[in-house]
Amino acid sequence: MSELERRIGYKFTSSRLLKEAMRHASVAGGHTGEMSYQRLEFLGDAVLNLCVAEEMFRRLPDTGEGVLSKARSAVINNRNLVRVGEKIGVPELLQTDPSVREKGGGVTRKMIADAVEAIAGAVFLDGGYEKAKQFILGHFWEEEKVADLVAGFDAKSRLQEWCQKRRIPLPRYRLLEVTGPPHSHTFTAAARLTDGTEAMGSGATKKEAEMEAAQKLLSQLGLEEGP
Repeated sequence: MSELERRIGYKFTSSRLLKEAMRHASVAGGHTGEMSYQRLEFLGDAVLNLCVAEEMFRRLPDTGEGVLSKARSAVINNRNLVRVGEKIGVPELLQTDPSVREKGGGVTRKMIADAVEAIAGAVFLDGGYEKAKQFILGHFWEEEKVADLVAGFDAKSRLQEWCQKRRIPLPRYRLLEVTGPPHSHTFTAAARLTDGTEAMGSGATKKEAEMEAAQKLLSQLGLEEGP
């Protein structure tokens, strides 16, 4: 647990909380009465979203609610939860029944994501909001990435507004291809207007590819400064 604390960046006062956060349901209960990470996961999900929402609210004063909501969901998603979990060693340290690792491919991505949420909940209970926020922002907040997400979602919103203002059909997005290994896909998508104007974009997810395509389409239309 001390190695996990080092990777998390937080020293627990109550080791029981961290152990609970790293205990899968397959080994919880029984005669010991030990609980799995599920309750902490429930709490941690709320703490994660609050910390990221507060940071976005503070750092992005001119960004609307819709874009903020989409960007927050893109920061706190299963892909990033798994990335953080793998970085701090959850797959190796998660306590499970031996049968879990012997069958079905071992520790799943969902189990890793759930455990990271549980860790966030455990840090919150043990050290309070500020310590939880330090852990969350330290592992999830990437300034340039967040700025790109906000710009991308804003681009899709602006493109939609531009179409609505002119009473023309909304842009259509289509996935063109997915390349690269399973753990590191690159998505390519296109954004197209009914008059045939089209732009392509790429990214680590389908959403990111669509956002880049929308930005490029705005550029083609000469709308970088607004709808």
